[in-house]
Amino acid sequence: MFKIQNNKYDLGETSIPNIFLNDFMPGANGDFVKVYLLGYKFAKENNNEYNNENIADFLGILESDVLRAWQYWKKMGIVNIDKNYNVQFVDLKELYITNVYNLKKEKKDEKGYSEVVENPTIANLLTRVEFLMREPIAPMKKLDIVNWITAYNMPAELIEEAFFYATEVKGIYKINYIEQIVRNWSKENIRTMEDIEKSYMEHDIKYMRYKKVMRYIGLSKKQFTQVDYNIINSWFDEFGFDMDVVLAACNRTARIQNPNVNYVDAILKEWKKLGINSVEEIEEKDKKKRKRKPTAFHNFEQITDSYSDDELEDVAMQKQREGFKRLGVDYGTENEDK
Repeated sequence: MFKIQNNKYDLGETSIPNIFLNDFMPGANGDFVKVYLLGYKFAKENNNEYNNENIADFLGILESDVLRAWQYWKKMGIVNIDKNYNVQFVDLKELYITNVYNLKKEKKDEKGYSEVVENPTIANLLTRVEFLMREPIAPMKKLDIVNWITAYNMPAELIEEAFFYATEVKGIYKINYIEQIVRNWSKENIRTMEDIEKSYMEHDIKYMRYKKVMRYIGLSKKQFTQVDYNIINSWFDEFGFDMDVVLAACNRTARIQNPNVNYVDAILKEWKKLGINSVEEIEEKDKKKRKRKPTAFHNFEQITDSYSDDELEDVAMQKQREGFKRLGVDYGTENEDK
């Protein structure tokens, strides 16, 4: 019988596909990369003794962080996880052939990823998509998103709107869900922002109001906040205003340097107190209230209209002397003595 002594030192090597290093590692959290590499090493060695708890201890991180890492890599499409959290590593070379090589083979005129992102419109779309999804997206998945433009005949602007609606309004961060939105819009022949607004009017009236108001006051690119959303809808649901009255209030933002929802809210609250219910009543009730009462300054203006420039100067000097006397100083008398 012949045996080879097992080396107590781990002096072996683990080969990592360059696809992982080039496409997936750069945008990932450092701990997530460590979890992937260590798990990949154990898988290569067929080492069943190690689990997520061991990986956490080995790396000095929490086990919950290890589980978050696997969820991240699953979302990237390079691991599969069963209900017991057993991890299966996807063959990255096969994944590349399936998603990139075959795609290029079927569409010989299709540009590669680096060429695609040279287009400013596409680059801006992908930047916004990653921002809205709150995490980096794998290059192959980005190519899929870009392909929606031709697959569904959908402008990049509307694809961005689909991501905005799903993530910011609905709180859903699944690309498959967002693709379904784009697919439905394509079926309904929705190709412009005006078409989308009509669709929202039927399916999500509250969001339609929000979008219309924000666009009207020049804040369509502002990040969505639940506060703005609630304030805008309160004008309709609580105050009972119609869109014409709300837009009339929005017109007042042209007078200020930084238009905002709170400014419009203050106007509409005042109109509610005045009992304004229509655009026609704004002219009658609001302007009547805003009519300025006469002040001492206005009286002074009326008086001074009858004086010449020399007489006005004398009046001003007299007022100045009176002021000095009240302070106990008579500059005029002092000058006369000299």
